[in-house]
Amino acid sequence: MLSAVAYFFQKLIQPLKFIILICLIISIVLTPFNRVNAKENDSSPKDNEIHARFAAVIDADTNRLLYGKNADTKAPMASTTKIMTLITALEICPDDYIATTSAYAASMPDVQLNAVKGEQFSIKDLYYSLVLRSHNDTAVIIAENTAYYYICSLTDKERNELTFDISFINDYSYNSHFIENISKEQSKALVLVFTNLMNRKATSLGCNSTHYITPNGLDASDDADIHSTTAYELAVVMSYCIKNEHFLSITQTHDYSFTSLSGRKYSVSNANAFLNMYDNIISGKTGFTGDAGYCYVCAYRDNDRTFIVALLACGWPDNKTYKWSDAKRLLDYTRASYTNQDILICPKVFNIKIKNGSKSSIDILFDKKLSACISDNDNVEVVYNIPSSITAPVNNECIIGNVCVNINDKEIQRYNIYCNENIKKVSFISKITQKVKKL
Repeated sequence: MLSAVAYFFQKLIQPLKFIILICLIISIVLTPFNRVNAKENDSSPKDNEIHARFAAVIDADTNRLLYGKNADTKAPMASTTKIMTLITALEICPDDYIATTSAYAASMPDVQLNAVKGEQFSIKDLYYSLVLRSHNDTAVIIAENTAYYYICSLTDKERNELTFDISFINDYSYNSHFIENISKEQSKALVLVFTNLMNRKATSLGCNSTHYITPNGLDASDDADIHSTTAYELAVVMSYCIKNEHFLSITQTHDYSFTSLSGRKYSVSNANAFLNMYDNIISGKTGFTGDAGYCYVCAYRDNDRTFIVALLACGWPDNKTYKWSDAKRLLDYTRASYTNQDILICPKVFNIKIKNGSKSSIDILFDKKLSACISDNDNVEVVYNIPSSITAPVNNECIIGNVCVNINDKEIQRYNIYCNENIKKVSFISKITQKVKKL
């Protein structure tokens, strides 16, 4: 009887063994398959998927690098230079300034507006020629005239402190025809003043690897370096430029017509085709030279995010469209991977003890707000470096601490904490005296 029961269970278990064996085989086969799929579904662009030799995407609100491919390597930047040319002129010249064409400016190589020596324009019209069609002669006209206006606006002391030879300017009262008759060397001197202003602006933005030699981006070198930047720093410059509404308005224009003071008519159209190829592009500038290859920088903005894409050495002829596919690939990635999140929201009050002061403590209000584009893989940390006590005397210009925001152990923002009032030092004897008087 027992042998019959054992035989029955043995027959019952055999199919179960077969089923378990099949499940194990399926598990072994599918496990590596699932791992490959997970890797393939990773949306982060691989370097070999991006044509540009140098590329960067940043969060324009914090200038944090979100994607980089050789992003800190210096390279020629071609006509993407002209975004700095434009913002420098916008911040110096009034819109009604009359710009005059020099012989040197008229001699610039293609692409040209084909302005002639002595021809005059409202400088605001030339801005559209500069960035929409990337005219090289226009860049020099703007540079010379902006430098001349800048020099005329300086005080005698400030002019004496310039390290450039501007002795050919004898009269510092503005003359709209002055530039018409200057020599080639004098034109170059004015351009040098202007590119110095460009480099000064770059340094103020923290772009210490950027070196401007020409206002139009033509390949050039001097004793210091070649005309160059990095993909990351080009993105930082664009991040700064788009905070200027006039800059945005000009670079978003599709078509523009204007007339020189002599009555000659001009029309320009925007070469930034990406404005119509990808939603929410708010600015951009193309460029090409033999050394730089195709270059591109653009800004994307939706409801709460602003991304900057910068591409250098993005192919040579016949690869003119590489910059569009790279820009699309990088924006698709950042849009899918990063959301805008609040990092600093609620105001905080810190009570700080005062040693040897006329007050025993003060309340410091910290009410800064900060949001940034964050991915699921980012580690965000807010560090409050606030002392528990300080020693008098202190004044309202005294830095007593700071608040640091770190993402992935890298500082992206620092806020100094200042004392909000003047507190005199009080000696121990004075304190005793005051207490005795109260008694």
